[in-house]
Amino acid sequence: MAEEKKTVESTKTETKPEGKPRNCTFCNKVLKRKFWYYRNGKYYCKKKCWKEEQKKTQKTSPSGL
Repeated sequence: MAEEKKTVESTKTETKPEGKPRNCTFCNKVLKRKFWYYRNGKYYCKKKCWKEEQKKTQKTSPSGL
């Protein structure tokens, strides 16, 4: 009986459900329930963070394409 409990406990894994993350993608601030901004598959704390992320990705991406 003790062996069965060990196998059951070992098979349980702590996984978080997929959904809204807890932190902003750009600045890593905690996302409040009321205030969050979702664009291009990522979550941001406000529109400013999203715009800054867009500027950052435009600078790093090659402009010759």
